[in-house]
Amino acid sequence: MRRLALLCALLVSLPTPAQTAQRGTVYCCTDNGHQVCGDVLPAQCFGKSYREMSPQGTVRRVVEAPLTTEQMARKEAEERERRAEIARQRAEMRRNQSLLETYSSVADIDARRDRAIEGVQSELKRGEVIQAQLQKKRAGLLREAEFYQKRAMPAALAASIRDVDSEIATQSLVIDSKRKDIESIRNRYEQDRSRYIALTEARNSPPNSR
Repeated sequence: MRRLALLCALLVSLPTPAQTAQRGTVYCCTDNGHQVCGDVLPAQCFGKSYREMSPQGTVRRVVEAPLTTEQMARKEAEERERRAEIARQRAEMRRNQSLLETYSSVADIDARRDRAIEGVQSELKRGEVIQAQLQKKRAGLLREAEFYQKRAMPAALAASIRDVDSEIATQSLVIDSKRKDIESIRNRYEQDRSRYIALTEARNSPPNSR
Protein backbone atom coordinates (compact mmCIF):
# COMPACT_ATOMS: atom_id res chain seq x y z
CA MET A 1 0.00 0.00 0.00
CA ARG A 2 2.85 2.33 0.91
CA ARG A 3 4.60 1.52 -2.39
CA LEU A 4 1.42 2.40 -4.32
CA ALA A 5 1.20 5.77 -2.54
CA LEU A 6 4.83 6.55 -3.37
CA LEU A 7 4.29 5.61 -7.01
CA CYS A 8 1.26 7.90 -7.27
CA ALA A 9 3.19 10.79 -5.69
CA LEU A 10 6.02 10.26 -8.17
CA LEU A 11 3.63 10.29 -11.14
CA VAL A 12 1.95 13.50 -9.97
CA SER A 13 5.32 15.23 -9.62
CA LEU A 14 6.36 14.38 -13.21
CA PRO A 15 5.70 17.11 -15.84
CA THR A 16 2.84 16.54 -18.30
CA PRO A 17 3.64 16.06 -22.02
CA ALA A 18 2.38 19.62 -22.75
CA GLN A 19 4.63 21.07 -20.06
CA THR A 20 7.57 19.06 -21.37
CA ALA A 21 6.93 20.23 -24.95
CA GLN A 22 6.60 23.84 -23.81
CA ARG A 23 9.86 23.77 -21.86
CA GLY A 24 11.51 21.97 -24.77
CA THR A 25 10.68 24.74 -27.29
CA VAL A 26 13.06 27.56 -28.16
CA TYR A 27 11.68 30.73 -29.76
CA CYS A 28 14.00 32.58 -32.13
CA CYS A 29 13.75 35.64 -34.35
CA THR A 30 16.06 38.10 -36.06
CA ASP A 31 16.31 41.56 -34.51
CA ASN A 32 18.47 44.19 -36.20
CA GLY A 33 20.48 41.48 -37.92
CA HIS A 34 21.04 39.45 -34.75
CA GLN A 35 19.35 36.20 -33.78
CA VAL A 36 17.46 36.41 -30.49
CA CYS A 37 16.24 33.23 -28.76
CA GLY A 38 14.55 32.25 -25.53
CA ASP A 39 12.48 29.53 -23.90
CA VAL A 40 9.64 32.08 -24.01
CA LEU A 41 9.10 34.50 -26.87
CA PRO A 42 11.61 37.35 -26.40
CA ALA A 43 10.25 40.88 -26.30
CA GLN A 44 12.37 41.72 -29.35
CA CYS A 45 10.34 39.17 -31.36
CA PHE A 46 6.95 40.75 -30.70
CA GLY A 47 5.33 41.76 -33.98
CA LYS A 48 7.95 39.89 -36.01
CA SER A 49 8.25 36.54 -37.72
CA TYR A 50 9.73 33.92 -35.40
CA ARG A 51 10.63 30.21 -35.33
CA GLU A 52 9.64 27.58 -32.82
CA MET A 53 12.62 25.20 -32.50
CA SER A 54 13.58 22.11 -30.57
CA PRO A 55 16.59 22.26 -28.23
CA GLN A 56 18.48 20.38 -30.93
CA GLY A 57 17.88 23.21 -33.42
CA THR A 58 15.11 21.59 -35.50
CA VAL A 59 12.53 24.09 -36.72
CA ARG A 60 9.09 22.91 -35.63
CA ARG A 61 7.02 25.82 -36.85
CA VAL A 62 7.45 29.24 -38.45
CA VAL A 63 5.05 31.95 -37.31
CA GLU A 64 4.77 34.79 -39.78
CA ALA A 65 4.74 38.38 -38.59
CA PRO A 66 1.29 40.00 -38.41
CA LEU A 67 0.45 41.98 -41.53
CA THR A 68 0.68 45.75 -41.48
CA THR A 69 -2.37 47.84 -42.39
CA GLU A 70 -0.91 48.43 -45.86
CA GLN A 71 -0.17 44.73 -46.36
CA MET A 72 -3.67 43.76 -45.23
CA ALA A 73 -5.20 46.29 -47.64
CA ARG A 74 -3.04 44.94 -50.49
CA LYS A 75 -3.94 41.35 -49.63
CA GLU A 76 -7.66 42.21 -49.55
CA ALA A 77 -7.34 43.98 -52.90
CA GLU A 78 -5.59 40.95 -54.40
CA GLU A 79 -8.31 38.69 -53.03
CA ARG A 80 -11.01 40.90 -54.55
CA GLU A 81 -9.22 40.79 -57.90
CA ARG A 82 -8.92 37.01 -57.65
CA ARG A 83 -12.65 36.62 -56.92
CA ALA A 84 -13.52 39.04 -59.74
CA GLU A 85 -11.38 37.06 -62.18
CA ILE A 86 -13.03 33.80 -61.11
CA ALA A 87 -16.46 35.40 -61.57
CA ARG A 88 -15.44 36.69 -65.02
CA GLN A 89 -14.22 33.25 -66.10
CA ARG A 90 -17.41 31.59 -64.87
CA ALA A 91 -19.55 34.18 -66.67
CA GLU A 92 -17.57 33.60 -69.87
CA MET A 93 -18.06 29.85 -69.56
CA ARG A 94 -21.81 30.37 -69.15
CA ARG A 95 -21.92 32.64 -72.22
CA ASN A 96 -19.96 30.13 -74.27
CA GLN A 97 -22.23 27.28 -73.20
CA SER A 98 -25.31 29.38 -73.98
CA LEU A 99 -23.90 30.20 -77.42
CA LEU A 100 -23.32 26.53 -78.24
CA GLU A 101 -26.84 25.69 -77.07
CA THR A 102 -28.43 28.56 -79.03
CA TYR A 103 -26.97 27.84 -82.47
CA SER A 104 -26.71 24.54 -84.28
CA SER A 105 -24.23 25.69 -86.94
CA VAL A 106 -22.61 28.70 -88.60
CA ALA A 107 -25.36 28.61 -91.22
CA ASP A 108 -27.92 28.86 -88.41
CA ILE A 109 -26.22 32.03 -87.15
CA ASP A 110 -26.21 33.56 -90.64
CA ALA A 111 -29.89 32.73 -91.16
CA ARG A 112 -30.91 34.30 -87.84
CA ARG A 113 -28.84 37.38 -88.62
CA ASP A 114 -30.50 37.79 -92.01
CA ARG A 115 -33.99 37.42 -90.53
CA ALA A 116 -33.27 39.97 -87.83
CA ILE A 117 -31.88 42.47 -90.35
CA GLU A 118 -34.76 41.86 -92.72
CA GLY A 119 -37.28 42.88 -90.06
CA VAL A 120 -35.48 46.14 -89.30
CA GLN A 121 -34.93 46.88 -92.99
CA SER A 122 -38.67 46.66 -93.57
CA GLU A 123 -39.19 49.28 -90.87
CA LEU A 124 -36.41 51.39 -92.38
CA LYS A 125 -38.03 51.31 -95.82
CA ARG A 126 -41.38 52.36 -94.35
CA GLY A 127 -39.65 55.25 -92.61
CA GLU A 128 -37.93 56.31 -95.83
CA VAL A 129 -41.27 56.24 -97.68
CA ILE A 130 -42.87 58.42 -95.01
CA GLN A 131 -39.87 60.75 -95.16
CA ALA A 132 -40.23 61.09 -98.94
CA GLN A 133 -43.95 61.89 -98.56
CA LEU A 134 -43.19 64.54 -95.95
CA GLN A 135 -40.51 66.08 -98.18
CA LYS A 136 -43.01 66.19 -101.04
CA LYS A 137 -45.60 67.80 -98.79
CA ARG A 138 -43.05 70.38 -97.61
CA ALA A 139 -42.10 71.25 -101.20
CA GLY A 140 -45.77 71.93 -101.98
CA LEU A 141 -46.14 74.15 -98.90
CA LEU A 142 -43.03 76.12 -99.86
CA ARG A 143 -44.36 76.68 -103.38
CA GLU A 144 -47.55 77.98 -101.87
CA ALA A 145 -45.54 80.23 -99.53
CA GLU A 146 -43.86 81.89 -102.56
CA PHE A 147 -47.09 83.79 -103.21
CA TYR A 148 -46.67 85.60 -99.91
CA GLN A 149 -43.17 87.00 -100.37
CA LYS A 150 -44.49 90.59 -100.36
CA ARG A 151 -47.27 90.10 -97.85
CA ALA A 152 -47.89 88.31 -94.62
CA MET A 153 -48.10 84.52 -94.84
CA PRO A 154 -51.35 83.06 -93.51
CA ALA A 155 -50.92 81.66 -89.99
CA ALA A 156 -52.31 78.29 -91.05
CA LEU A 157 -49.73 77.93 -93.83
CA ALA A 158 -46.86 78.94 -91.52
CA ALA A 159 -48.07 76.43 -88.94
CA SER A 160 -48.25 73.69 -91.57
CA ILE A 161 -44.66 74.35 -92.64
CA ARG A 162 -43.48 74.21 -89.01
CA ASP A 163 -45.41 71.01 -88.42
CA VAL A 164 -44.03 69.25 -91.50
CA ASP A 165 -40.48 70.34 -90.61
CA SER A 166 -40.95 68.85 -87.14
CA GLU A 167 -42.28 65.59 -88.62
CA ILE A 168 -39.34 65.41 -91.03
CA ALA A 169 -36.87 65.89 -88.18
CA THR A 170 -38.58 63.19 -86.12
CA GLN A 171 -38.65 60.80 -89.04
CA SER A 172 -34.95 61.43 -89.69
CA LEU A 173 -34.22 60.33 -86.13
CA VAL A 174 -36.27 57.17 -86.67
CA ILE A 175 -34.40 56.38 -89.90
CA ASP A 176 -31.00 56.94 -88.26
CA SER A 177 -32.05 54.70 -85.37
CA LYS A 178 -33.04 51.87 -87.72
CA ARG A 179 -29.74 52.12 -89.60
CA LYS A 180 -27.85 51.92 -86.31
CA ASP A 181 -29.97 48.92 -85.28
CA ILE A 182 -29.00 47.12 -88.48
CA GLU A 183 -25.31 47.83 -87.88
CA SER A 184 -25.64 46.67 -84.27
CA ILE A 185 -27.29 43.41 -85.39
CA ARG A 186 -24.50 42.76 -87.89
CA ASN A 187 -21.83 43.34 -85.25
CA ARG A 188 -23.57 41.20 -82.63
CA TYR A 189 -24.05 38.24 -84.95
CA GLU A 190 -20.51 38.60 -86.30
CA GLN A 191 -19.18 38.36 -82.74
CA ASP A 192 -21.36 35.31 -82.08
CA ARG A 193 -20.21 33.78 -85.36
CA SER A 194 -16.51 34.25 -84.61
CA ARG A 195 -16.84 32.91 -81.08
CA TYR A 196 -18.95 29.95 -82.21
CA ILE A 197 -16.32 28.98 -84.81
CA ALA A 198 -13.52 29.25 -82.24
CA LEU A 199 -15.44 27.18 -79.67
CA THR A 200 -16.46 24.42 -82.08
CA GLU A 201 -12.99 24.18 -83.60
CA ALA A 202 -11.44 23.91 -80.11
CA ARG A 203 -14.02 21.30 -79.11
CA ASN A 204 -13.56 19.20 -82.25
CA SER A 205 -9.77 19.41 -82.54
CA PRO A 206 -7.73 16.38 -81.37
CA PRO A 207 -6.15 16.78 -77.92
CA ASN A 208 -2.57 16.49 -79.26
CA SER A 209 -3.17 19.37 -81.69
CA ARG A 210 -4.09 21.88 -78.98
